[in-house]
Amino acid sequence: MSVEVADEPPALALCGRSKDAEMTVLGACGHSALPGMLLGSVPWHVAAHGCGRIVVVRGTWTAVNADAGPIVAGVDGSPASQDALTLAFEEAALRRAPLEVVCALADAPGVFGDVDQMEEEFDHAMTRQETVHPDIMAVRRLVPGSPRSSLMAVALEAQLLVIGARGRRGFNDQILGSVALAMLHYSPCPVAIVKPS
Repeated sequence: MSVEVADEPPALALCGRSKDAEMTVLGACGHSALPGMLLGSVPWHVAAHGCGRIVVVRGTWTAVNADAGPIVAGVDGSPASQDALTLAFEEAALRRAPLEVVCALADAPGVFGDVDQMEEEFDHAMTRQETVHPDIMAVRRLVPGSPRSSLMAVALEAQLLVIGARGRRGFNDQILGSVALAMLHYSPCPVAIVKPS
């Protein structure tokens, strides 16, 4: 570990260094957090514009000997969620923690057969990761609700929530999707945002 004093704004410094980092970790709020603000401007900026794996630490303190809960991953079949699933399995292995993987079907388009395709892609993605990590006990959850409410419910007991950053470029340069933004603002546990490679 090394310490560096940057002479540029914190968000720009962290975004720049995230390009070469294995993971960028920061708190949810900074020194200048306004009352009632759920996410500081620096973590928001880094999560939206940084690269790779970005973890925003939020939630309450937990005793070392307390049950830390599972790792939770939210997947939707996008390339970013594939990368998120990889990180979730790696973190579960590292922490020797159980893993819960949530695929919310409310995001599936309302065309006949698309839900079946989403379920099939979810099954294939899970099977690939379970082959690489046979020692991880992973629970698959296909849920009919919205991604936000489904992830928020399982995050209540989680030690880490891992999701992909699936957003659209061009709209105020916003590259985080609505689910990622909601989790960054309201998740009761730390959130890992995985940007597409």
